[in-house]
Amino acid sequence: MSPTPLSLPMAAAPPFGVLLVDDQQTVRDGLSRLIACTPESLHCVGTAATGAQALSAARALRPDIVILDVDLNGEDGLSLLPELLIRARVLVLTCHGDGPTRDRALRLGAGAFLEKHRPAAELLGALLRLGALGRPAGQDKTPPLQGSSSPLPMAPSSGAQGKRDA
Repeated sequence: MSPTPLSLPMAAAPPFGVLLVDDQQTVRDGLSRLIACTPESLHCVGTAATGAQALSAARALRPDIVILDVDLNGEDGLSLLPELLIRARVLVLTCHGDGPTRDRALRLGAGAFLEKHRPAAELLGALLRLGALGRPAGQDKTPPLQGSSSPLPMAPSSGAQGKRDA
């Protein structure tokens, strides 16, 4: 009798890391708890209340997605978009749902724009769509393997690609 082949469990794709940027602690706490309800696909990697904290956290934590408020206690959150977009996709979540604010956010490169009063399912759906887009070009979080002869990532051997592929 021949031995049965060893079946190894397929590794699940790691969740998308999300950085929460809002000046209100209760909003950050609520978003963090909402994201914690989707452990298979999203993970809160950190929070920030100011622009300086947001930029520092984005550099240190390397999130896949940043949820960004427009008004950070009088500070213009949208002014952070050029720097944040180098590192991650950005979803603008705000009370300021007026047309000019929406247009400015999207013109500056926000991947999504939602008002805070929208249902949680819309927010989670938008986050998953942004995560599926992968990281901005050239910002793969995975360091190259030692001994690799090519600076470019190798193509997968099958048609399957992980959720986090850029």
